[in-house]
Amino acid sequence: MAENSGNRTMNVNSERAERFRVTAMPQVRCCTMVWMLMITGCAGSMGTMHADPITMPVMSFDGAYRGTIRMTPSAGDANGASWCQTPGQPVITVANGQFSYAVPHPNVPGNPTPSFQATMARDGSFSGQGNEGTISGNVHGTHMEGSIDGAGCIYAFTADRI
Repeated sequence: MAENSGNRTMNVNSERAERFRVTAMPQVRCCTMVWMLMITGCAGSMGTMHADPITMPVMSFDGAYRGTIRMTPSAGDANGASWCQTPGQPVITVANGQFSYAVPHPNVPGNPTPSFQATMARDGSFSGQGNEGTISGNVHGTHMEGSIDGAGCIYAFTADRI
């Protein structure tokens, strides 16, 4: 009996849909149209486009800095050898708000020398990220301090403008 009641409800709904021509309306087209109107109504002015201040070259820190590097206590010697020992890069040259810091590894077979690229921000901070690791730090006046988190070795470096 309950099954018979369900069929009667479906028949009544089908008859109403036919009477009000609901079945003839292209519902997909209607939904798409409503959706497009909603999205169009939300769009507004993009405003004036400005360049990102961090990507603009910061040249006020340009110059040469003489520095030293040391392994941090958290940097162990890789493979039980002194592979993390490095003379570092004696002079860091900042040009157009960017510099590269090379870290040679003379105790590692093949003497690999990863290079860390950094970009300066207006506040004197710098950072960079690559396949070899990350570099970050800042410049205050004529003094530069930073850290390098390389593959298996972590360093701290300082430098002063020459």
